[in-house]
Amino acid sequence: MNKDRRNQLAMIPIEPAASKRLRPVTWPIWLAWVLVSALVPVFSTILATACSKQISRSAPHPELIWNGLLAVIAFAILTPPIMQGLVLKRVMPKLNMGFWCLGILLSGFALLVLTLGRPLIEAHVRSESQLQSAAAAGTGILDLPWGSFLLWTIATSALTSLVPAWMLGRASGLRRATLLFVAASSVGACASAVAELLYQMTVYDLPVSNWALNGMSWTVRSQVLAVRSGVGAIWGATTAIFVALLTRRLGDANAPKARLFAPHRIGGLALLLVAPLLIAFATPFLGYLAGPRGVVAGAPQLRRAMSLAPSQDSSRGETVLAYSHDVAIAVAPRNAVEMVPDGQSAIVRTVDHALVQLDLATGHGVRQLAGALAPLERHAIVWSPDGRYLALRSDGAEVPVPNTHYARHQSRVRLYTLPDLTLTGEFSNREGDCFDSFAREPMLFSDDSKSLWLVCDQYTTLKFDAPMAIRLDVPAMQMRDVRRYGDAAESGAIRGLERIGDSVWAWQFPYGGKPFRIRDLTHAREVVTVPMPMELIGELTAQSGQSQVDEKTIRLTFCGVPPSAPAGAGPASSICRTLTFETRTGVLIGSIDRSDYRFPDPTLGQPNATLSGHDLRIESFWREDSKTGELVVRDSTSGRERQRIVSIAQRPLQISADGVWLMTVAVYGGGLRVYRIHRS
Repeated sequence: MNKDRRNQLAMIPIEPAASKRLRPVTWPIWLAWVLVSALVPVFSTILATACSKQISRSAPHPELIWNGLLAVIAFAILTPPIMQGLVLKRVMPKLNMGFWCLGILLSGFALLVLTLGRPLIEAHVRSESQLQSAAAAGTGILDLPWGSFLLWTIATSALTSLVPAWMLGRASGLRRATLLFVAASSVGACASAVAELLYQMTVYDLPVSNWALNGMSWTVRSQVLAVRSGVGAIWGATTAIFVALLTRRLGDANAPKARLFAPHRIGGLALLLVAPLLIAFATPFLGYLAGPRGVVAGAPQLRRAMSLAPSQDSSRGETVLAYSHDVAIAVAPRNAVEMVPDGQSAIVRTVDHALVQLDLATGHGVRQLAGALAPLERHAIVWSPDGRYLALRSDGAEVPVPNTHYARHQSRVRLYTLPDLTLTGEFSNREGDCFDSFAREPMLFSDDSKSLWLVCDQYTTLKFDAPMAIRLDVPAMQMRDVRRYGDAAESGAIRGLERIGDSVWAWQFPYGGKPFRIRDLTHAREVVTVPMPMELIGELTAQSGQSQVDEKTIRLTFCGVPPSAPAGAGPASSICRTLTFETRTGVLIGSIDRSDYRFPDPTLGQPNATLSGHDLRIESFWREDSKTGELVVRDSTSGRERQRIVSIAQRPLQISADGVWLMTVAVYGGGLRVYRIHRS
């Protein structure tokens, strides 16, 4: 009976000839294999870092540096297969080291060919993005769209492991062992890839998109290497299970009286099965220990990852906000929400990077706007003042940036008619040099809704004749006017647009002490040039997202350690300073210092985020070590607290134009939530 059970556990029968080619897996061999597997990602990272390292032309002895990098690259390429071969020879003595190393190099070349295929890379990025976005929206782990990601991982692993698996099959003397080794590689790849994604989604965000470590601090490098080593160890521990099962009968034959926890016995096999899970749980702690925060400082994030979010809201005071529903659509991690002016719907970006019109009353999608965007593609939406049109800006033609590996995109604008979002017109700037812009408002309708101004950006230093903005006729979407920078080029690119009366103004908020400028695009005239008072600014950083411009005043915000702070004061003395200027003259009329909003401290009563509108001020509080947070509703004039809601940690996003709906986003999840506002 015992013999029959052992035969059932053996995945492939051991033939007499093959028994001379195989040896049983012992714990020292298992440990060596796991350690070598943990080191493989380290050497891959060293290889990527060395390959992407740039040598300055002014560097001393550039040839010596280049030769050193070549030596590091050769070492990083050859060391992993040699280490793997030495361990595998303990199990398969007939394995030829030279052919093994050649097979691994061919496998690496196959992987390189696969990664160079743009459709495969886009499919992989899209599948990862879908997973992360769904997780950010609060989807359960088991309900995440794992299918496409796992299929991509299995296909890639199977294709790249064919040659090494064939070599191991030949060395083992077993006819069906090649399929076993391919299966082991695929299962190991899936286990390690899933673990790595779970780390990103639940514990911390690692820069996995860039395999090289150039430009990172040493503590961050240590954290990345520690986590990647853990992922490699998971792969090694998973694949070792298959080899242990393959050689199990040999262990019974050679050591029939071995201890219960020997790798070929039931207890040892149970430990082998549990080992990948133990490594997966230990890896985050190893990452914290090696990372910039350490175990003590990083503990709040770990406690947050293990905490439970409140299942329902608990409210005190008036019922100003009443929970309505969670949005049924999984949104992108960096979700963009634009409420339609009628207050009935909003445009959201989904996990598939489609723009969908959302019914605020139900939380369900109504219709899709245009086609799906690329995973990393930015977009902007703006409404016409008369409520008739929606303009969508997205990426147009791709243009390579000279002497770099990067590219920029020409401007593409589509015009839709409300409320049915019918495509009315389109503008594609294929021949000019009006590239996508990082301005806070990259486009804006004129007051009469008959024109649309579009900000132009460049990927080089601005020149006198560089276009600042172009005007499109609505609804024809034909280009009519071009405004160029001229002398204003020294103040940098446009940071935003404002509609002032019947004019559209463009403003430049530069760095390095250059003047702040406003230009009236509609009438092609300079409004004001404001010299920066550097004695008040010092090393403070300009915050264009917090600055405001209107017809009477200009309010510019700068954050950081003020010039008056003593040397070595550090972040504790960080402030945000708002300077107010008169718009027509540029004269400084006020300076106010506040606590640095970038580092709010809820323990001191400072909200993490604030949203004002319709006579309400909604303050949001949350802690780093918990998924629970609070929403505090105050009267915007008196500051009187009207309601306090204990709920999930969430940030208020927008209040609908009619003041009926509030939309929030979960801080540690990304899911959207809708509240009904009772203003009586």
